[in-house]
Amino acid sequence: MSTLSDEELAYFSDVFAPEDDSTDNSLAKHSLSVATEIPQVLAHILGNAKLTLLAEISYYQLWFPLTLKQDDLGQFLPELGVPEVIDMRGGERSWRLDHVKNIKVMDNDTAKYVEVLSLSSSGMTIKVPQELNAKMPHLTQLILPNGVHLDMVFEPVRTENGIMAARISAEGESREMLRQFLFSEHKAKYSHLYKNINR
Repeated sequence: MSTLSDEELAYFSDVFAPEDDSTDNSLAKHSLSVATEIPQVLAHILGNAKLTLLAEISYYQLWFPLTLKQDDLGQFLPELGVPEVIDMRGGERSWRLDHVKNIKVMDNDTAKYVEVLSLSSSGMTIKVPQELNAKMPHLTQLILPNGVHLDMVFEPVRTENGIMAARISAEGESREMLRQFLFSEHKAKYSHLYKNINR
């Protein structure tokens, strides 16, 4: 947990002050809040951020890593990182992109590509080629549709009918790029939820 200074608290009180009732509030179904505590399952995914901005949109929570910097005049300037999208239907879990296209992982042992079937910040399902069914592949690179390679730790969980579920973990720039990709995909898929939000 992080403690906010009086100046930081005053800044956030001003930023999140209720709007005048006479104004048209088209964002009534959305909410924003600042959190100094985040769910433990998100701490690693968000790079152990000490401060976050939580936006709730329909069934989804968007946890933005938030940092405050002071300019030369002592004014606070908030900087939002890329959010982790949490799907609240059926429990809290990272939003999963299903029906994945043009995303692969590399099996370093055979230098073969393996097709990704679904992807989130914390896990994936892959189609295991028949020649790899006898062993758990050691996969350490995720390849996005734009050709970017992301390093990750891959931990198989179970295999059934040629489909393997695995936990994944990425660090640093790879983690940020994966989160940015998933957030962009979420915005594209659910553009109607974002149309009244300026970011």
